[in-house]
Amino acid sequence: MRIAYVDGRRLRRGLIAGAKRLAESAGLLDRINVFPVPDGDTGANMAATVLALSSGVAEGATPSVGRTARMAADAALNGARGNSGAILAQFFHGLADNLAHEARIGTRRFAEGVKAAAHAARMAISSPKEGTIITVLHDWAEAAHRVAARTDDFMDLIKDTLAEARRSLKRTIDLLPELKKAGVVDAGALGFVRFVEGVYNYMLSGRMRDADGRGLVFADDAAEFSEYGDNAGFEDIHDEAPDRRYCLEAMLDGDALDSQAVRAGLQSLGNSVVVAGSTRRLKIHTHTDQPQRVFRFLEGAGRVDQPKVDDMVLQAARSQAGHRACAVLSDSAADLPESDRLALGIELVPLQLTLDGKTRLDGVGMSAQEVAAYLKDARPGQDFPTTSQPSPAAFARKLDLALSKADECVYIGVSGALSGTLEAGKRAALTYRDPGRARALDSRQISVGQGLIVRAAARAAAGGASADAVESAARAAAARVRLLVSAPSLEGLVRSGRLKGMKAVAARALGIRPVITLDDQGKAGQAGLYFGTKAGRAAMLRMLSKIARPGTRLEALIAHVDAEDEARLLAAELAAGWVVDPAPEIVWAAPALAAHGGLGALVLAVLLPESKA
Repeated sequence: MRIAYVDGRRLRRGLIAGAKRLAESAGLLDRINVFPVPDGDTGANMAATVLALSSGVAEGATPSVGRTARMAADAALNGARGNSGAILAQFFHGLADNLAHEARIGTRRFAEGVKAAAHAARMAISSPKEGTIITVLHDWAEAAHRVAARTDDFMDLIKDTLAEARRSLKRTIDLLPELKKAGVVDAGALGFVRFVEGVYNYMLSGRMRDADGRGLVFADDAAEFSEYGDNAGFEDIHDEAPDRRYCLEAMLDGDALDSQAVRAGLQSLGNSVVVAGSTRRLKIHTHTDQPQRVFRFLEGAGRVDQPKVDDMVLQAARSQAGHRACAVLSDSAADLPESDRLALGIELVPLQLTLDGKTRLDGVGMSAQEVAAYLKDARPGQDFPTTSQPSPAAFARKLDLALSKADECVYIGVSGALSGTLEAGKRAALTYRDPGRARALDSRQISVGQGLIVRAAARAAAGGASADAVESAARAAAARVRLLVSAPSLEGLVRSGRLKGMKAVAARALGIRPVITLDDQGKAGQAGLYFGTKAGRAAMLRMLSKIARPGTRLEALIAHVDAEDEARLLAAELAAGWVVDPAPEIVWAAPALAAHGGLGALVLAVLLPESKA
């Protein structure tokens, strides 16, 4: 069969076939993911990117190859994830720009387009490295240029260029020291080869179901070491810690965006910088230790949309821990020591924090310290921080990460009586693409109270417990958690509507401050009162003595809003009166809670001993 031209319809079907083949190889790509960081998610990221592309072109058919390429580029950009995903998106943007006015094309025009696309992909990267997807894109495009000079048949062109792409892929193992050490080829490069395989297999058969390649050209077979490298089991390739903590992504919108200036600015704040897109919309990808500073920089360049931050140190720790029956997911309203999050592999979905008209990710987009500084400098009439639930995309991303290393996932959310976040989590679990793998549970708690429940569930998961057993552990812990919050500043409670009318006026006039607790339905209530702004610590301990007699063995966590000295005194007094094992740890309260509790707030949560009845 001879194919003399490609129009919009043929390009559309080829793109969908390529996306199908790549997506079905996502697990393999994750296993061999070494560069730029060994975080085991290149396959998931590339699959998400090309499936977004596939959905985008599937929504509308057009006979124009230029318009189809533009639809593919825009969809890929909006759905791009990870380093390789952003590079792929820029490749398709370069193709769309080059073929913008074409209705249908022959092999020579196609070769011109992919050569321009490969160059555009390279230019999107701050420091391109040979031995990655960039190398294979270049070699494939150069091969297309050579083959197109001697044939006008797309069957010959794709067959011959696929062979060259596979040769280029095998060379990646010798081009990058990281790949040589691990004994594998580059995961992003293999992802692109898989994409081209899907296109070719579809061309051979004319049937979309054959795009995965089974029985046609190449099959996934880990025994074919010559294809992937010489590491048969891909062991120990995720053991090295990343050199930056966070993988940050966002869309940047504007009227005249300067991608070169944005790329240059990001280079001073991190590495693995990829800036893809157009003067109207850019996809940002970078690895950084300073996510808040990156977001402040981006806010100065345009409108930030779809922000995402992944903790690569956490991902590496979860990869090293191996596959589990169940993963535990929570949200950023849960305050936990970082050591627990890393040791137990707990992903957190960030709530959204809005102030001065800008919406930021709780914690990773705006830190607790930044919120405290903002509250200190607040002037009369200045906007007060408000919180909102995470986006569906944020939930989907964290579910993907949690389930990449587990059969099932239990999401333990902030009290449903206090936030719509729990309902958003329930919807995310119900609509997850793999039905039945995710479930949601109301902690009926917040801050360190929620943290104690999440920690108990994560300990069970780390021990190999099933999702049912993890959920049971969470419910058992929830029944034994008690929370006390002192709020010496009433500003946050008044502005949030949690202290209203005459009660607020009287409290301010008389110097009365509440100690807040949560009931068994997760609703906020008053546990007691104290006078002045300095007596909250003593009041909390008096109230705790009514809940658990001094000398009782407890687990405890303490959070604070810019009140570390008070928190340390509280920890010492708690340890003096009760048997606290392990020793009570102290954390900054998450920005979302700080916005309501205000400066000086102290939060104490205890896990009571199990009943002997």
